[in-house]
Amino acid sequence: KAKRPYFAYIPLPSPHYPIVPTKAWQGTTAAGAYGDFVAQTDAVIGEILQAIKDSGTEENTLVIFTSDNGPEVAGEVKPGVYERIGLSNHDSRGGLRGVKRDLWEGGHRVPFLMRWPGKISEGRVSNGLLSQIDLYATIATIVEAEIPSGSAEDSYNQFSFIVGKTPSLRGALVHNTNPNGYAIRS
Repeated sequence: KAKRPYFAYIPLPSPHYPIVPTKAWQGTTAAGAYGDFVAQTDAVIGEILQAIKDSGTEENTLVIFTSDNGPEVAGEVKPGVYERIGLSNHDSRGGLRGVKRDLWEGGHRVPFLMRWPGKISEGRVSNGLLSQIDLYATIATIVEAEIPSGSAEDSYNQFSFIVGKTPSLRGALVHNTNPNGYAIRS
């Protein structure tokens, strides 16, 4: 039986409030503290990936990097997303409409990066629908853990989709961060 995989949880805030680039990274980009923090986060993740490779566990380690919502407008993060576009042409919404706490796609569609050499093809990009909710059932399947009855009823095992063998099992996803409405993404 093959060795069970390791899972790398990266305990860094994705570029999200609080924005706290270290002194060495402050002023290194044209996008203010947010841009500096994105650059620092990218560099630190590179160091983590190199450490996994150096440890000899790379082919048995699934790394997941994602965020919980779209970018902040302002207030908590200065400059906010719209100001950053003007300052440095950096649009952290990826050109989508909406921001954090909106029902629009820019408030919910976030980077979802996964790396698992030998399982996930390098450079693979998919437009299929995947939710962080699906991590529970997917990881449980990978490590052969039983999901207790009545748990994770809205989580789909998306392993075959993640490795590029099948389309996503998820046809739709409900978005809600706003007390005045819901959105359905499909």
